[in-house]
Amino acid sequence: MTDRSQPESLLNPGHEAIADTGAKTARGAAFLLGTKLAGRALDFISLVVLTHLLRPADFGVVSLAMSVIYLAEAVFELPLYQALVVLDLIDKDHLDTAFTLSFLRGFTICIVILLVSIPFSIFYHDFRLFPLLMALSLAPAFRGMQSPGFALYAKRLDFSRECAIELLGKSCAMVIAVLVAFTTRSYWAIAAATITSSVASMSVSYVISAYRPRFTLSRWNDFRSFLGWSSGAQILSAINWQYDRLILGRLVSAQTLGAFSIASDLVAIPSQAIAVPLSRPLLSALVASRDNLDRLRNLYRLSNTTIFMVILPIFIEMSSLSYEIVHTILGPKWEKSVTYITLLAIPPIIAGLAEGIGALVMAFKKNHLYMRLNSLEFCIKIPIITGVSFFFGAIGACWARIGVAFIMMVVCLATTRSLIKTSYTEIFFQNWRTGLAGIISCLAIESMKYDILPSTWPGLARLFILGGTGIGTYILALLILWYLNGKKADDIEAKIVGKCLSKFRKIQPQS
Repeated sequence: MTDRSQPESLLNPGHEAIADTGAKTARGAAFLLGTKLAGRALDFISLVVLTHLLRPADFGVVSLAMSVIYLAEAVFELPLYQALVVLDLIDKDHLDTAFTLSFLRGFTICIVILLVSIPFSIFYHDFRLFPLLMALSLAPAFRGMQSPGFALYAKRLDFSRECAIELLGKSCAMVIAVLVAFTTRSYWAIAAATITSSVASMSVSYVISAYRPRFTLSRWNDFRSFLGWSSGAQILSAINWQYDRLILGRLVSAQTLGAFSIASDLVAIPSQAIAVPLSRPLLSALVASRDNLDRLRNLYRLSNTTIFMVILPIFIEMSSLSYEIVHTILGPKWEKSVTYITLLAIPPIIAGLAEGIGALVMAFKKNHLYMRLNSLEFCIKIPIITGVSFFFGAIGACWARIGVAFIMMVVCLATTRSLIKTSYTEIFFQNWRTGLAGIISCLAIESMKYDILPSTWPGLARLFILGGTGIGTYILALLILWYLNGKKADDIEAKIVGKCLSKFRKIQPQS
């Protein structure tokens, strides 16, 4: 990978026959998912430690600064990784062009953030934001220098190197965050962790991928058409994601913004640990299957139902057990976050019904649809959140998220139906068993919480008992509904039960 004499099979993994895309996707997804879960576990540990050492107002300040970073990165977003994966052939010039574009993007973001740091500090009447933004601008600059060589392995559904780098970056960030927080009790602990993660990941990426960078734009034409719609969509997506924090920064106190931000960050962990990492192997698999519509349709349906089946009970328990989570894990000073977690756990459930639409759109190379979806969400979300937040504050922003998520779910499912050529009934009701099992588990938790389990029991004991009750009820309800629906062999439940029975038969003779 360091020169043009490298084997063509390495630079063009598309030439290798993919004997079983489904199996490779499952293995790649499982590996990536396991690593992402470990990474998010490190994030969660850091977050819990920081919530005990810092004040809600500290998180509010950093939340505002990070919103600027996210928006700046989105404005100059170049989805180079996805572009490389979708390309039929990749050579060394493609990698060098991707590196050059990424480097220029990171440098530009750093300069832009430095320029806006003073006006932003004045607008929010908080001059702590000025040095904070200057320091945080280093993070996207270092991310822009990361090796693009991982796209070669992604086309083969090999994510091991990418996962190793992320885990190393998260580990370094956690250590730095805890050390700085213990010694300074300052919000600078969060900033130091953010910068450390980028530096560590960038440094190790060249050791693992063995890529030597070279500045060139010789393959710009292969990226240009793809980046146009995708970059615009990423800008709108980031604004949609960060807008509620930006508007609340002007309308509520730093303490309230900090409580809202912590709730939002906690609720985002399951999606970032499960749904987001699975989108990469899904994109690679859909690209490999796009010439066979039946195969692609089945692959999408299986991935959608699997992801929704996994994330649904997590968000149900976060919503139902928000009081126990906050008081047991975060502490009483985060009492305001209880209501926010309860409400903010609902939008990911609604959005999960249409999970996979992004990978599907990119696989078909119809990036204008991605732009159209984000534009629609922007036009709906901005006025709703602005108006509701102005009158009802952070609680209003939570309810606005729920309403917007429902509208976008319907639109995304309709778009999915048009892409994979299936019926409205199939696309809208493919997760009905999972949804019904989730409702049953929620009722079981609420019944146990208020009618059976004594309120005087310790919070940790209540959390484990109620959580276990919810998960157990959910699994049992899923199996019963699958059985009553005819135990179809192509359902995800059949595959899970088959795997479990196979494992049981292997260990039975030994016992």
